[in-house]
Amino acid sequence: MSASMYNPAMSSPFDEKTLDETPIVVLDTETTGLHPGLGDRVVEIGGLRLEGGQEVAQFDRLIYPERPMNPEASAINRIYDADLAGQPTFRDIADEFEAFVDGAVLVAHNAVFDANFLGTEMFIAGRAQPELREPALANPWICTLQLARRRFYFGRNNLGTIARRLQVRTGRAHRALADVYTTAAVLKAMAHQLAREQVQTVGDLFHAQGGAVYAAPPPDIELPEPLAAAIMAQQLVNLLYVEGDSREVAVTPLYAMRHQGVPYLIARLAERDELRPFQLNFIFGVTPLT
Repeated sequence: MSASMYNPAMSSPFDEKTLDETPIVVLDTETTGLHPGLGDRVVEIGGLRLEGGQEVAQFDRLIYPERPMNPEASAINRIYDADLAGQPTFRDIADEFEAFVDGAVLVAHNAVFDANFLGTEMFIAGRAQPELREPALANPWICTLQLARRRFYFGRNNLGTIARRLQVRTGRAHRALADVYTTAAVLKAMAHQLAREQVQTVGDLFHAQGGAVYAAPPPDIELPEPLAAAIMAQQLVNLLYVEGDSREVAVTPLYAMRHQGVPYLIARLAERDELRPFQLNFIFGVTPLT
């Protein structure tokens, strides 16, 4: 499941409005890793809601990802398993998050990444129906990274470099809420400069970045009946998994995703608290254990 770019032939209700006339929610996520299609999850969401150009609400949540952190991710965002123990799952805060972003244009630096992860979380939380092929998170996104690449010349396009070049103050890097305030200030500075080039409306900003970003629809993956039933019941099963050699693996199947077009089952190993992706094409048998 990956985010998709805007079709220029489409329109949105925000196209003719300025940023100050539009509800804006600036978001940033921290995650267990880089690949939601292989089982990585969101562990922190920071958000800032602006109406009339003024801050009206803030969102700042740590989230239990139902899996361990990857050490490589912890080394960057300084979020560890101990920080997440006892925190709510995304399913627990999904109503609050939906209300926070309702009716708004979303903004992020590298919006494809955030749209991909948050769309996946909405799917896992049961907020999307794959058969309808519609994303549960339907808001359009402005991407400051795409604006930087297409309309500015910063040399490097990471958020910190762009902020310094635009003389924007930065907070603690790689924590969600600090990056949100930096992104909001970067967007304001970019919009001010682009206004000199007749980029004045939200629709103009979408066009300037090459199109609005949307979360992709949830994956519509046809599962064999025993596997679909096991996911529905959260039932412990033995998988006959043939990838080079043949082995049986005891797992609890959780959900199916795509990564680079390949369908995977995301399942929890019975022997330890660890999620693993299993390529569906290599699953040759499913036997219930309970």
